[in-house]
Amino acid sequence: MTRDYRRQRSLHCKPDEQALLRAAADRADKTVSRYVLDLALADDPSRHPVALTPAEQAELRERVAEVSGIVRSAKDAADEAGMSVADAIRSLADRVR
Repeated sequence: MTRDYRRQRSLHCKPDEQALLRAAADRADKTVSRYVLDLALADDPSRHPVALTPAEQAELRERVAEVSGIVRSAKDAADEAGMSVADAIRSLADRVR
């Protein structure tokens, strides 16, 4: 028969960090040990995979670059027309509709 032995581990941190941990654990209605252990286990990618696949991450990067280009174009148009970036974006949006 296998017994479930608990082992003590130490966590070294500054007093202000310890206070933050205790406050967070209290809010979660957990001991500091249980709170830290739950956080560590929840962050294990083998137990909980990342939210986006590599393909989804690549697509997100492409879309962010696309939006960045649109914002850059709006800023350039705003500078040329002497208007605010917000007005330039509204103008671009009106043309797309």
